[in-house]
Amino acid sequence: MFNLDFMTSVAEPTQLVVALPHLGLLLTALDEARERAASDPGRLYATPQTSDVLDLALVTLPEPERAATALGAPDQNRPALDRILAAVRAGFGERYHGWTPLLGKNRIMGQVHGRKKPGVSGAAPAGEVSHGGGGAPRAVARPAWAGDPGAAPNGVTVGLVDTAMCNHEYLTGAWTGPYPGAGDGGPVPAETGHATFIAGLVRRYAPGAGLRVYPALDGTADGWTAAHQIVAAGRAGVDVLNLSFVCYTDDGAGPLLLATALQRLSRDTVVVAAAGNHGYLTDGRARKPAFPAAFAEVVAVGAEGAPFSAQGPWITATAPGTDLESTYLTGPVSVWEDPDGDGPAPATRHEKIFQGYARWSGTSFAAAVVSAMIAERTVPGRISAAEVAARLLAPAAEGKPVPLDPRTPAR
Repeated sequence: MFNLDFMTSVAEPTQLVVALPHLGLLLTALDEARERAASDPGRLYATPQTSDVLDLALVTLPEPERAATALGAPDQNRPALDRILAAVRAGFGERYHGWTPLLGKNRIMGQVHGRKKPGVSGAAPAGEVSHGGGGAPRAVARPAWAGDPGAAPNGVTVGLVDTAMCNHEYLTGAWTGPYPGAGDGGPVPAETGHATFIAGLVRRYAPGAGLRVYPALDGTADGWTAAHQIVAAGRAGVDVLNLSFVCYTDDGAGPLLLATALQRLSRDTVVVAAAGNHGYLTDGRARKPAFPAAFAEVVAVGAEGAPFSAQGPWITATAPGTDLESTYLTGPVSVWEDPDGDGPAPATRHEKIFQGYARWSGTSFAAAVVSAMIAERTVPGRISAAEVAARLLAPAAEGKPVPLDPRTPAR
């Protein structure tokens, strides 16, 4: 994992994820390691949490350094959870001729609306949330398009696994999900409006589509929560599922939790995800795969012509993602401001007043545009979202991202 400046940093969970049939094997291995260490008699793990939805278990390690030491992996130069995973896999591999239980770790998920800062040495790790490829969201007056009458519902549904929604007149009647809680009147973090901004883009470019919102990115957003919300959206039968969040892995392999959740979806559900905003990084790191976008079955979307947009052969399409206009929060909002631009001074939070609309940049929002384009061209019972996506993305077989534009008439 790498760090990216000016982000809300959240510590990674200290939890392993294991296939339910292999849970007993993992717990036995941890118990045997503790006995060999002959130190603290307490267990190395808390009571596991199991999920029949994912056929996985979540195993919390309250003292990961103690567990790593017991497993013979005390090297402090790597995170404890990585050392634990390596030690467990090595132990099973040696005993069973290379076979290991299906294991992974719970990861923090981050919203994707990145920010460039010269001199930054890496990509945002999971759960570190940056604030706009072109800067923080900027307040705008009520735009002309906000007065357009909404279209009649067409039976197409777009699912958003994102932050919670906020009340907004333009989105009234267009979405379902947990009702927004009442604020205390004080400034809220700019990230709070992430789902509301995405929902406005979907409604603007697919006015007949309904939205189902599955909050997963508020507070400490982890893979366990996101994976369950992905499955919930799939079970509700959404046509298009927009995932504007990312996590990164050291080895470039897809996280177990997200991979498992995507496997639970119907083939009729098209998954669209943001490619990430680490395109400005050097030494090849601009091509670092971001998940879930980098999974083969996902439509990975970059921001057309934006220097912050990630690169790489796993990106399927590009769409407008710079200075987009959409629905946003109303009232005081805490946004980042960088006092010296490219200079060394850190960014700080400042209160700004918004009136329900904003301009914002990021691959989060390019993904929302593509989700809307697919939804707008879907006709229930006649043309599925999967058929629309295949048609729109056919040129991707040539090995280059397909440039998409929401102003292109639907056919």
